[in-house]
This record gives sequence, structure tokens and C-alpha cells, in this order.
Amino acid sequence: MTAPIPLNPADHFLLTMDREIRKAGLPGAWCAIALELAGEPDIAALEAGLAELGRHFPALDARLVSRGRRFAWQPQGGGIPLHTRCWDGDLSAVLADLLNDAGDAFASPPLDCHCLTAPERTLLVVRWLHPLLDAGGVKRLLDYLAAEPQTRDRYHGRETALVLQKLRGWSWLRRLKLLWRGKRHNDWIDRLASSQPARATAGPRRLRHTVLLLDRDETKAVLESARRRVGLGGQTLYLIGCLMRALEATGPAERCDAWCIPYAFDLRPGNAPAPVTGNQVAALFAQAGHAATADRDALFRHLRAQHEDAIRRELDQAYLPLMWLGQWLSLERYAEILRRQKSGGERASAWFSDVGEIRLRRPDFLGPPVTGVHHACQVTAPPSLAVLFARFDGRLQAAINHLVPDLDEDWAARFRRYLHDELLSG
Repeated sequence: MTAPIPLNPADHFLLTMDREIRKAGLPGAWCAIALELAGEPDIAALEAGLAELGRHFPALDARLVSRGRRFAWQPQGGGIPLHTRCWDGDLSAVLADLLNDAGDAFASPPLDCHCLTAPERTLLVVRWLHPLLDAGGVKRLLDYLAAEPQTRDRYHGRETALVLQKLRGWSWLRRLKLLWRGKRHNDWIDRLASSQPARATAGPRRLRHTVLLLDRDETKAVLESARRRVGLGGQTLYLIGCLMRALEATGPAERCDAWCIPYAFDLRPGNAPAPVTGNQVAALFAQAGHAATADRDALFRHLRAQHEDAIRRELDQAYLPLMWLGQWLSLERYAEILRRQKSGGERASAWFSDVGEIRLRRPDFLGPPVTGVHHACQVTAPPSLAVLFARFDGRLQAAINHLVPDLDEDWAARFRRYLHDELLSG
């Protein structure tokens, strides 16, 4: 049997979130990326690509196993599952159903594919457990499957986690200094209690998924506003600011001191062909009090200054030693540190991700053109809400994932409307 493959520090960080999601009565930290295609792909080529992918990257065909307080992927050799069926064309419903009906995180394949066909339209969904991959890794996985077999040799072997590469290149003194900065920053974040869009309700919960899709002219207007408000490369801060103001307009269920939005950034180079497995992310926080959120101009100035201060103090690096130490804690204790402020409240107000512009290596996927890309993910209760942004083919989209009954459909409709208006407010 193939030797177990240890989780890297970022994988373990996300495994704690899987535990918290399961604790809320949901199946785990499942995510999905869906390619919308203008026809049915070559199924035989897809099956062959999945088989080759599983042979070259054994972690993709594995099960989670416990090794004391540490965890690993144990390859199984059974192949990456592919499921095919017809569907009625309801994108939001099928993505929510796939995540609601995902299996237990420790008993199910951590990655599978679903090819759903409708007249003149196909949805290819990659569903994965977040400790296995991040969105950047899944994008490379899709590029691998779409590539001509003779060109796949550029997707080579496993690399050491970039978190570990950075840590190993630092002296112990630098590691300790960054560790101290990360701890102090956490204390600084916790000085303000985080408002919540929802209160957790008793009983079973289910994920709901809806999409806000802007046209190309609207997207150009949003990008121009982002450049003007927060500078070149500041799209993420603009989206976070709009998210905060939309939450403010919709009305918090628990009004505390501030909105606190954690956001991840990808550590891997943009052109890195490997790894396609393992998470390569670190985290920062954007926080703004309600007074700052009420003033649009002041909010963007505040977020930009906060981000510049974080980069100047290397806080984007300071969380890496904390992630490394987290591997040695139990999942229960690590989750408490990650989620809870010292006051006992939730640290995050909502989950957020900016995938950025999605550039696939090919305009088609095994035959038919790619006409859309969509994202979905499970969330805990609370905060009960995750908003994932991405751009594809010149159009910005926000995938709004929320739990019912914590946040009902009327709330989601109002939030979607406010978010649309904020993005286009200039």
C-alpha cells in the first residue's frame, strides 16, 4: 500500500473548519467548481484523464486518516469517481444539492466529478474536500484534464508545501519574531467584537446557493471603481468593502462592534504547474467598525490603510508560524483558537474569497467551449454565509452561499440586491 501523505500546515488549518462544519450538522468542508459547457465533453477522454490524474497524484484518490493529533491522506487505488446524469438546468439547486448530499469527510473520496447534461448545455462539477485542495489547485486540475495527453508532462510531481518552504528558509529568531507579531495581531483583531449576519437556529440546516452575475460593462465599472478607491491590485479590498456595506444595509442579527472578514491569499506562483494537491494559502483580516462602514469614502481609505500596515509589518507572513504550530493541537482546541475571540464570540462575520480572474489554458473542455465558471462551498453556523467572487470571460460574479433557516431566502434576496448596488456605486 502507498505510504500516507501528511497534510501540510494549511491543509490542517482547513481541516479544523471541516470539523466545525460537521459539528453544525453538515457533511463537512466540501467545495465545488463547475464548468458550464456548450455541449457534452468527450466522456472517454475524461475518464482516461481522471485515471491518469489519480495515478500521478495519489492524494486525489485517498481517505483521511488520523495519526494521533496529526492527519494524512491514505491513497486507496480505486480511482477518482465520475458520475454522469441528466439535469434540469437549475445551476443553484444542483450545486447546493451536491454539497448538501456529500458524504462524511473521513469515509468518502475527497474528490469526485459530476457530468450533468441538459439540452445543448452541460455542467461539469468538481467536488472536493477543502483540506485536500484550494481553488488554485482545482484550476490546475481542470487544466490537466483539458490538456492533450502528450502535454501533461509539465504537471510534475509533488512539491513541499510553500508554507514549509518559507518557514525552513527563515532563522529561528525570525520565526519567533513573526510568531509574536501574528499573536499580537490576533489580539488586536479581538479588541472589537464581530457582528454577525445571522443567529444560529436549532435543528437541521441546509446550504442554499445563489449567483450574482454582472455583465461586461458592469464589470468594467466595478474594476474602475476598485482602481480608483483602493489602487491598482486592490480589487479584493474593494469587494470586501462592498460586502461589509451590503451586510450593514441588510442588517446584522447580532450587532457588535465591527465587521471582520478573513481573506486568504495564494502563496504559489501564478504559473506553477505543481502542486495540484495541497493548500497553499495564508490568511489576513479586514475589520471595520460600523461608523467606518457607514461612510463609503472613509471605509475604503480605512481598508487600504489597514492592508498597507499589515504588509509593512509582514503580517501576511506572520500567520505561517501560527499555522505550523496549529498542527500539534487537537482539532477541537485549534478550532476554538481560530474561530473564537477571547470574549467567546465568533471572530469572523462572514467567509469571503476572491478567486480573481479565472484563466483556463484552453477555451474548450474536451470538445465544447467553456461558457461559465461557478463556485460553491459549505459554511458553518454561525456565520452561516460565504461570498465567493470570481471573474470569467469579462464578467464578475458573486456566489452567495448561505444556510437555511439561519438566513432565509428573503434575506438572501435583499442581500443580493444591496451587494449589486454597492458594487456599482462607484
